[in-house]
Amino acid sequence: MKKDIKISIVDHTINEVIRLGVNNPADVRFMLSVLKKYSLDAANVSLNNLEKNMVEFEADEFSEIMRCRVRCSGHEIFRAKKLGFSKIVINTSFDPFTPIQDMLEPVLQMACSNDQEIYLSIDNALEFSIRDVETIYPLIAKYGIKRLILGDRSGKADPFTTYDKLGFLWNTIQCPVEYVGYNDYGTATANTLSALRAGVEYVATAVSGIGIPGVAAMEEVLMAARHLWKNEQVPDGYSIAADCENILYRAGIMLPGEKAIIGKNVFAHESGIHVDGVLKNPDLYEAIKPEEVGLRRLLVIGKHSGTASLAQKLRQLGLSLSPEKAAVLLEKVRNTAILQKKPLTDLQLKTLYDLQMESVKDPNIHLSGKGEMSCD
Repeated sequence: MKKDIKISIVDHTINEVIRLGVNNPADVRFMLSVLKKYSLDAANVSLNNLEKNMVEFEADEFSEIMRCRVRCSGHEIFRAKKLGFSKIVINTSFDPFTPIQDMLEPVLQMACSNDQEIYLSIDNALEFSIRDVETIYPLIAKYGIKRLILGDRSGKADPFTTYDKLGFLWNTIQCPVEYVGYNDYGTATANTLSALRAGVEYVATAVSGIGIPGVAAMEEVLMAARHLWKNEQVPDGYSIAADCENILYRAGIMLPGEKAIIGKNVFAHESGIHVDGVLKNPDLYEAIKPEEVGLRRLLVIGKHSGTASLAQKLRQLGLSLSPEKAAVLLEKVRNTAILQKKPLTDLQLKTLYDLQMESVKDPNIHLSGKGEMSCD
């Protein structure tokens, strides 16, 4: 893949947020303002979700960025036009028993008569042969289709098939190509990266991959392109973790701590040997530096911790201890973690440290094997 290739994001987050019941224009406005930081080309919203959740906002306000997704129906195109949308995504599928041209022609004619900008989506295109896709080529020029959107609705495509098919189609289709990879089998991000490698510029993503079944996670696609492919055209992600969390919060969704790239626990390390390696060379365990996505490395102190991680953690807390005393404290730390069946908090570690220091000053005070204080 060329380092200077442009990546343009087509957002599916807003649509899922509206489906979940968020219908405040201020929330939509906020989310779009954040997403615009990350190579946003357009945001898809379903006509069905807009009407079902009674979203009322002036489409003109978002006309440059939002597209209304409709079924292959003249009635739905009319309703989208009535709502004020000038950009529509006509969604259809290949059917082995019905020629797709027969369904599309009257709908495309109506969209053209409405002076609407047409994006044609074939949501199961990658499940059919290249020859099947080629049957719609004449419609592209005839109706001035702005972009052809090719999808893998079943989610069964693998990265290699995605790359081969899209690479060929990208070179033969007379208009720009957009790719939508669905996440039924957890391959949406991998397939989307393959689409980009094949030359496709426009790809569907959602923050944290939310949705049913969901598409590729925006943060995964962008940060992979920027840091693994060294694509400097991708915006930096120094605030991407906080931005994604804020968007999800508006939707009433809690960001899992283990979420790749943006979860707060992604850069947490506990194991002794593991932490020692991270401290000496972070690249051994971290493909992306935590600071590059707005997070920080966390050293978790628990039953697997070693003296190196304990010493580093104490330094982070502004504390110091000799290697001999650190070894004694480590035993208490491990015992405490085993008893409570979870790592220690910073406050617990500070308390054990203080007790350790007190026991040194007063020989009548000592710590039991369980990390408890006793007096003689």
